[in-house]
Amino acid sequence: MLLAIFALVFMATVFLPGPLIVLLIANTLIGLFLSLLQIGITLFPKFRLRRRGKEYRPFVSVLVPAHNEPPLLLIETLEALSRLRYDNYEVLVIDNNTDDTAVWKPVERFSLFLGRKFRFLHVENLEGFKAGALNYGLARVNPQSEYIAVVDADYIVQPNFLSMAVSYFTHRDIALVQFPQAYRNSNELNQPIADEYRHFFKIYMNMANHLDCVPSTGTVSIYRRDALRSISGFRAEAITEDADAGLRFYAAGFRGVYVDRAVGQGLMPYDIGAYRKQKGRWALGNAQSIKMLFSLFGRIPFRSWIGFLSHLTAWDHLNFLPFAVLAGYALVVTPLVPTTELHKILLNVASISIFVTILSKMILFLFTFRGEKRGVSRALKAFVVHMGMTFLYSEALMTLLFKRRLKFERTNKFIFESVPSLLKSTYKELILGSWFLLGAVEAIVFGSRYITIVVFSISAFALLSIFYVYWHIRPTLSISKELLRDAERKYRDYLFGVS
Repeated sequence: MLLAIFALVFMATVFLPGPLIVLLIANTLIGLFLSLLQIGITLFPKFRLRRRGKEYRPFVSVLVPAHNEPPLLLIETLEALSRLRYDNYEVLVIDNNTDDTAVWKPVERFSLFLGRKFRFLHVENLEGFKAGALNYGLARVNPQSEYIAVVDADYIVQPNFLSMAVSYFTHRDIALVQFPQAYRNSNELNQPIADEYRHFFKIYMNMANHLDCVPSTGTVSIYRRDALRSISGFRAEAITEDADAGLRFYAAGFRGVYVDRAVGQGLMPYDIGAYRKQKGRWALGNAQSIKMLFSLFGRIPFRSWIGFLSHLTAWDHLNFLPFAVLAGYALVVTPLVPTTELHKILLNVASISIFVTILSKMILFLFTFRGEKRGVSRALKAFVVHMGMTFLYSEALMTLLFKRRLKFERTNKFIFESVPSLLKSTYKELILGSWFLLGAVEAIVFGSRYITIVVFSISAFALLSIFYVYWHIRPTLSISKELLRDAERKYRDYLFGVS
């Protein structure tokens, strides 16, 4: 469907540029509004939160959903949870739909070793993916439980995670406390990848406290149990069940707070294929949540509504239509097609739309790292990573509009023998980026306007930055393998059934 839409816009650019101008102007104005909004939120100062006293120790159930996870890494996660400096808690591991007993049995043995605080639940034929696993666990928590913490299978949390988290529930209407995501399989070689993740928490989540629109981001999250019950738990039909739950909390009269302090570290996807899958799911899930957000207009405070709109569009670009116009314009610059004034206006509008996205994102990354050591260099590298995914981010809203059924994509963060090929993961950007480079050459050869040469060149750079992403994500594989080797040395007895 997206290919058909792209081709339709491509042909209309060549033969019917007039009708497209209005559509492109609307696209540009929406993009400009969102860009100004996102730049504006960078000006908010760091938010200060209130906390309860240290004596507050309610019962907390920690849910760890797992599906076909490497047992070594899940065992590491559970051992970290066993070291929590907090007495009043339990841990439920919900292993869903893992067929191979060699994968889940070692984790079950380790859970038994850790004692009565830990329960291992293996369930087959469970529907609903992660949301289904979380709801399965919710139905089986200790009746005393007042709070539900969610920790992903690859996360190693700090011992003070729960004691810190519960202290931020200072009012009955606070349903969610969210911490930032951080990563342990990163170093200087793949730092631009980790930095690209970081900008969301430094910019959008800080803003969320000021505008009272804190979303859940999936892990190192803690929820008030009665609030989760009031919204009937997590929705399996939501691609990003966490962001969806955050919106529904606000619709039900609850709110969340964001604590800008890392309390654990997880794993980044180790290759370009897994990275694309994760970012594609986030972009599509956020686009799906935008649809719900519009149904909440007038039902939640306007400042919360506009704040949600800002961070739900963090992973969604409006470049799909401008890129399709530019693709068609590669024919217009040749002598084969007579160039009219309408063609020139259409290119001007498409160029502005693309420039607005690129410039605003660059400003956001520069603000993210302002005042830090090598801040400008790190900001620009993370910005290039972000732009390398611009076509993926641009497809999300179009997919939501024109695709009836949306598919949940599980992110593979771990190491298997089958690694997606580079060409399979980057062919769209390679084809379109090369076409734009050809368009730039044509514009020079046939004496087109300066703006034509510039927009073709910049758009080609943005799309072909996917290979910069590929280059910097490559070291993640070796770092992840080393983590696995360390875990195997430490836990091999449990892995092979020795107790």
